[in-house]
Amino acid sequence: MPFQAVRDLNMHYLEHGDPGGAPVLLIHGNVSSSAWWQYTLDRLSGSPYRLIAPDLRGRGQTEGPADDWTIETLAQDIRGLVEALQLGKVHLVGHSLGALVAIQYALDYKPEVRSLFLLVPGWVAGDMPAEVADPNRIRMMVENKAILKAALRMTAANHPEAGWEVLESAGLRQQDAASYRTPIALKQWAVASRLRELDGIPTTVARGVHDSVIPESVVLASAQGIPHARYEVIEGATHSPNVEVPDAFVALLRAHLERAS
Repeated sequence: MPFQAVRDLNMHYLEHGDPGGAPVLLIHGNVSSSAWWQYTLDRLSGSPYRLIAPDLRGRGQTEGPADDWTIETLAQDIRGLVEALQLGKVHLVGHSLGALVAIQYALDYKPEVRSLFLLVPGWVAGDMPAEVADPNRIRMMVENKAILKAALRMTAANHPEAGWEVLESAGLRQQDAASYRTPIALKQWAVASRLRELDGIPTTVARGVHDSVIPESVVLASAQGIPHARYEVIEGATHSPNVEVPDAFVALLRAHLERAS
């Protein structure tokens, strides 16, 4: 379980695959960690890619402050990791919140991006509904872990009970500061008018067909806003196809990487 000094963090990450292969950076979602990419890492372990899945600021085993928690800060953290590991140009794969971080990274460092795979990206116009961003709702989940566990289970409703406790435990490992800052950061983040700047980056946008967390219209805002992006719907999944139907997800990701390469 390697760690890397990145800015004001001691960033934890998982690494699999070919050390000399093209780097693929997997960025996890909200109330999550690098552990949510383990199924993907296992299925791609023999692939010609260097697979790296970090824990974002305030999540998982990454150590350091979480008060300065914005999408822009998270993208800068990822950039710091890329530079520290001397990865060069990277394929970016992001799930939910992680997809937004991937978009911000691509906007900030476009020449350093090989491709984008955006799995259920959320609101890109600062238009997240008030009820989702309600600070009272967030506080209840922080203070009552039973409520948080129920909400987390909804994000991967089609994951079998076997093995769920591992993902649940990893998801609950987060700093309260990051939890409280997340809805504020998402409401402040508005890049819809800039998505056309990503023209030329091979992009796939995907969602689970039964996702009730993020509406399809929200995901389509990214799919239609990024020129020439492919849009895919994954059968048998809700909000987290990477852990619900990992074989189908990895098949889609593998095809994307082969096209982009």
